[in-house]
Amino acid sequence: MQEQLSQNLAPVLPASERYDAIVIGAGLGGLLAAAHLVQRNKHVLVLERLNHSGGRFTAKTFQGVQVSTGAVHMVPFGSSGVLAHMLSRLRVPYRFFDADVFGSFHVHGKQHRVRGLLGVSRFLGPRQFGWFLRLGWLMFFRPLPADERDLPFDRWLERHINVKRNPQLVAFFERISRFALSLELHQVSTAEVIQTTKNMFRFGAPAIVDGGCGALSKRLEQHVIKQGGEILHSCEVRQILQEEGKVSGVRFLQKTSGEERTVYAPLVVSDIGPRATDALLENRRITQAALLKELKNPAMEAPLRGEPTIREAVGLKVHVLSDVSLIPHRGIMYCLDTKRIAGIVQPTNSDPSLAPPGKHLLITHQVIQSHNVEEEKALALADLRMLFGETFEKHCRVLTMGTYRGEWPVNRLSQGEDVSPKTHVQGLYLVGDAVKPSGYLMVEGVAQSVNHFLDLLDSLDRERARTRRSHMAVRGSKLNALRWLYKAPGNSGRY
Repeated sequence: MQEQLSQNLAPVLPASERYDAIVIGAGLGGLLAAAHLVQRNKHVLVLERLNHSGGRFTAKTFQGVQVSTGAVHMVPFGSSGVLAHMLSRLRVPYRFFDADVFGSFHVHGKQHRVRGLLGVSRFLGPRQFGWFLRLGWLMFFRPLPADERDLPFDRWLERHINVKRNPQLVAFFERISRFALSLELHQVSTAEVIQTTKNMFRFGAPAIVDGGCGALSKRLEQHVIKQGGEILHSCEVRQILQEEGKVSGVRFLQKTSGEERTVYAPLVVSDIGPRATDALLENRRITQAALLKELKNPAMEAPLRGEPTIREAVGLKVHVLSDVSLIPHRGIMYCLDTKRIAGIVQPTNSDPSLAPPGKHLLITHQVIQSHNVEEEKALALADLRMLFGETFEKHCRVLTMGTYRGEWPVNRLSQGEDVSPKTHVQGLYLVGDAVKPSGYLMVEGVAQSVNHFLDLLDSLDRERARTRRSHMAVRGSKLNALRWLYKAPGNSGRY
């Protein structure tokens, strides 16, 4: 198909307008997809609306601090995860600092450092810890009954424990879901929670990226260009072109010059989500203003002209600069006694260069629970004062407070509701945070979506189809999960 299209276009189109593949969006998913395509000797063009690559997986220097645009400089499965394996396969240099603890838990006004899973008994107490062990057996050693798979996880908990008598145990699951998935327990299925948790235990501990997520995105961008790919920034795609059900190219605007161009390729990969991609197929654009207006008034007609509403994961993040260290480890502090903040990381424990010398960067995350953003921000500040008391007032300074919703959400589709990379248009594929396979979260899900796309691409190639092996990352040994009982598996002891 690709050769036939190129031959048909060759007599009338200059070479500068013909490509083997076009990637829309230079976020992490787009960069990973482009890196794999250039590795296959494809002539690739990446079009990015912003003036930089990385999307929500990069950072901006602000007052000497690496302020992340989305991710908290963290990779969920660390040096043993999907993203790490993919970077190794691409030969892109990276360094991850795995967590040295399962986490810490702020409850009853005190932070409890927990090296392994058994350590949660310190704040749960004997009775709740007993129920915790029972839930662990139900989740990991008993086949999940069919009638429980689609059950919201909060209702699954109600079936198996007395939630009123186990408030800290419920908060344990609630805060982890809010931090890791940006969802409330009633918004995620039991099957998805169990699968994601199993993956976490079998892959390994979360990690902070050396140099922050911005450094990794920059390395990926340089890799694509070095291998012959082209990346154009400040280019707004206006339309995805198709002929007889097959993708043929894209029309885009170069915002710096005001020039509109059309480029052609038999393969287009979109990293901007299904909602925006569908709109481009119809020569429409989805704007942040229209989406936020819809959120404020759900009764109004959706911008997608009657199409099903897409439910994304939304959140609020705060960057704090501190003169003193507030979290004594490289993992996540989960906050069980707060009103909004679900968890906090202090990435400078792993990489001090993310903040000025002698300073510490803290990043908080919470689920947005109302349409009043100012109230959400005020509650976040109240939580910080409650967590750290006078230390926060004397030694800390809030750098930024950012919301992630609309066309700039935490995830363009909620965990477990993701779509297939394959679309109804031949040659058009999706990658990114709306195409996460079940059980893979955050950037691990983005990387696994690219693996799924590569498998689909290989299935169309007869020669590759005969000899190909699946690109989908394989989880580690079940024995690795047992190590979590006592410590966080990973490379933390090396640094």
